[in-house]
Amino acid sequence: YGDTIQASVSRMELFNSCPFNHFIRYGLQLKDRKIYRLEAPDIGDLFHAALKHISEIVNEQNITWASLSKAQCEKLAKQAVEDLAPKLQNEILLSSERHHYIKRKLEQIITRASFVLSEHAKVSGFSPIELELAFGPKGKLPPLSFPLKNGKKMELVGRIDRVDKAKDENGNMFLRVIDYKSSEKDLNLNEVYFGLSLQMLTYLDIIMTYSNELVESKATPAGMLYFHVHNPMVNSTKMLTLEQIEEEWMKKFKMNGLMLSDQNVLKLMDQTLESGSSQIVSAGIKKDGTLTKNSKVASMDEFENLRSYVRKLYEKTGNAIIDGNVEITPYKMKDKKNCAFCPYRSICQFDESMENNCYRVLPQQSNEQVLELIRKEVQE
Repeated sequence: YGDTIQASVSRMELFNSCPFNHFIRYGLQLKDRKIYRLEAPDIGDLFHAALKHISEIVNEQNITWASLSKAQCEKLAKQAVEDLAPKLQNEILLSSERHHYIKRKLEQIITRASFVLSEHAKVSGFSPIELELAFGPKGKLPPLSFPLKNGKKMELVGRIDRVDKAKDENGNMFLRVIDYKSSEKDLNLNEVYFGLSLQMLTYLDIIMTYSNELVESKATPAGMLYFHVHNPMVNSTKMLTLEQIEEEWMKKFKMNGLMLSDQNVLKLMDQTLESGSSQIVSAGIKKDGTLTKNSKVASMDEFENLRSYVRKLYEKTGNAIIDGNVEITPYKMKDKKNCAFCPYRSICQFDESMENNCYRVLPQQSNEQVLELIRKEVQE
């Protein structure tokens, strides 16, 4: 792997899910034969590119997301897909009537997502400052570097979908990470603990480490949130008005993740929030001013512990890679098995009916248990 391992976050997650899978992909560099078809990663790439394309046009025309009408969102979405379709998988979206239909459906999804982003912007104190923010040797920000054994080192490189900033009435600066996903996603701290879901905390660590470069001041982490890019169906057993339908649609775009357990920060994220549940983020405030039990939040100390723990995990993973760990040890967590979608099963021949072929069974733990375990490990 060389003296300097230049790696993405997903590569580290892959090693922690199964070292042999990592060895096949990054050691032997074996890849699936490229087939001319439209797959989930291609659609995900289109969503990312389209939202960036729309954001660039919004910036160029000196308008704001909050001022966009539904008609403007539809026009911008159509323009984005028209511009990007020829670049996707050898013009696959232009190849048949079926793919033309898929193209129209993708336009509808991007229209809906951009309209919801516009609605979020109307009531949020946060505004985007960076899109597709690259970190690494060729990025706007430096990579995260970790010293490894034998004088080797590891550099983490990648790209952050969106970084938002907000300032409270006392002048305190807050930063948050938004990640666009084509499927529903939430931050699973149990997966963070075992090194299987490191992306969002790494992105947050990056923007906190280099906050002076981004906003020319030291900032506080406000949170990390997933935005689901989709065009959901609204199900109801009764007749709904157009306003009620829009309200149900908005609920399906509520952002999941982890936020700072500070009601002032939550009110910056949703300025309509006084009491009850937010329509934008997974949090709520009781009438007495405390946060509701189902609010997905962590304290400032817990955020710092998570950042420190993830850094230690990267060093541990990097050292395991240079030690030559290529064991066939896939994990199983509850009903989830990483072999289910692995393209290399025909190579490793992992078979549970064989005596020595066993999954690493990872226990299911609550967020409270994980945060306590991380606190203890960081303090050791």
